[in-house]
Amino acid sequence: MSGRLAGVSTVFRREIATVVRTPGYGVLAVGLLAALGGLLAAGGGGATGFVPAVVDLLLPTEALVPLVAVVLGYRALLTDAASGELAVIRTYPVRVGEYVAGVLLARLVALVAAVGVPYAAIGAVVWLTAAPDTGIFATHTGVDSPLLYLRFLAFVLLLGAAYVSLAAAVSALAASRRSAIALGSLALVAGVLGGDLVLLRSLAAGASPTTVPASIALAPNGAFRGLVFEHVIGVAFAPEGGFVSTARAVASVVGWTLLGAVVAGVTLAYGRRVDAAVERVRREIGD
Repeated sequence: MSGRLAGVSTVFRREIATVVRTPGYGVLAVGLLAALGGLLAAGGGGATGFVPAVVDLLLPTEALVPLVAVVLGYRALLTDAASGELAVIRTYPVRVGEYVAGVLLARLVALVAAVGVPYAAIGAVVWLTAAPDTGIFATHTGVDSPLLYLRFLAFVLLLGAAYVSLAAAVSALAASRRSAIALGSLALVAGVLGGDLVLLRSLAAGASPTTVPASIALAPNGAFRGLVFEHVIGVAFAPEGGFVSTARAVASVVGWTLLGAVVAGVTLAYGRRVDAAVERVRREIGD
């Protein structure tokens, strides 16, 4: 076990150094902070409290956080494979699973910096500037607490982790930077819009509305949205809950994260064998 942890730690430290040397990630964080600040100023929720701020940020978050996560992960494994460094790394006692785990952990740290810090800064601004007489909602006896925003931030990072993992899987599958961008864009669009489109299609086909809470949790964005409504917005406006099953939604986001890691690992471990087998079949067919 210690040997495996040492392998993960070595790859993790190497990948962290790569992230630190990439100034574009810092620009990405600054851009996200500017976008969130502008959206909050336009919506006006930040001047009222944490929950109104979350309401203003919820929809943009479903697009911005996956976008940032895909940018962080779409070349995470491709760069080493394309440069030949992965082949060199494989000569050391580092297994594919350890390599993928180390890279993903480093990218998740980058996610916390690029996404968590801007959202935390927005929360601090709301805390310092929200009107003191608007902390209690007229529709509910509860208080607009910073704890609700911390829950929102935790769900944001969960969503981002799922997309970082899926983007890493894309980077393992891609053969070039162009294909990585194309596959990453496809994964982004499918993740952001796919779940809602499938749900709307099923409802249009006659599915019962009672299936919505269960169906919405299947996609990462739907699971994130349900968790925010259930544990952040709903605490102030609908204490009885019922937006989504918390266990199902968390399992969905964690499942997508694990799926991306598994696909990346399997692709790196067996991708060459599959390519060789496909090439042999092509030769046989050609002959």
